[in-house]
Amino acid sequence: MPNPHRATAITALVEQDWQTAGDAYTRAAHRDLSDGERGDGSGGDVLAPGARDRPATGLSFLLTAGLCYRLAGAEDRARYRALTVAPLALDARDHVRDGVERAVCQEFVADAAVVRGAEDAAADAYDRAERLYQANHPEEPLSVATAPLFDAANGLLLHASRNYRGVEWDDLHGPDPEGEDYLAHRARYKSRTVPEAVDRVLEAGQLHLPRGSTEYNNDTYRCPDCGEHDVNYVGGETVCLYCSVRVEER
Repeated sequence: MPNPHRATAITALVEQDWQTAGDAYTRAAHRDLSDGERGDGSGGDVLAPGARDRPATGLSFLLTAGLCYRLAGAEDRARYRALTVAPLALDARDHVRDGVERAVCQEFVADAAVVRGAEDAAADAYDRAERLYQANHPEEPLSVATAPLFDAANGLLLHASRNYRGVEWDDLHGPDPEGEDYLAHRARYKSRTVPEAVDRVLEAGQLHLPRGSTEYNNDTYRCPDCGEHDVNYVGGETVCLYCSVRVEER
């Protein structure tokens, strides 16, 4: 079942109501953190070893909430959301069975430091994530990189970089999917690009919508701002892929 609070957050982003977006992402996070297991038993538990895809999505929502609060000028709430992510990610890191999962949990610690503006702490955390990756080499790195836990850890960067169309999924990883550096590249790359993406969002005073399902050259719709016909369908909204404003039906 989709998280209804995320849809509320998406609508708030369209309307550039950053406070409401931060509140909705916070509620979305707590829903996923408190209800980790789905009806079919998948999804994981925030306190138990094993799969953590849904709880990790909760951490990603908290990071996005923090960024929205910074846009709203609510620096205290932004800091508290980031400070909530770090201990939960550290707790997960120290209790998962798989070494690669420990590394991706460490990425959340680093991302949280970026959101609260602690650049030195972020750099140290990314370095530790890189060392954890280097110490643990899965047999199929590409398969690991496409797992839901990694998708959640990609969330902040891929969303924030939508402001300048700067980062794609393939950019996060090394050039050789079978190579030992394939996953370690993530931490190095994020240490450079996450701070830049967050800074650019704050400088622009706007966070574009995350990318959902896209459709190009859709003549049914037109962006009222830029005139383009490329559409982003996300969270119940139909918006311009580039401007994140609601498109007009022709």
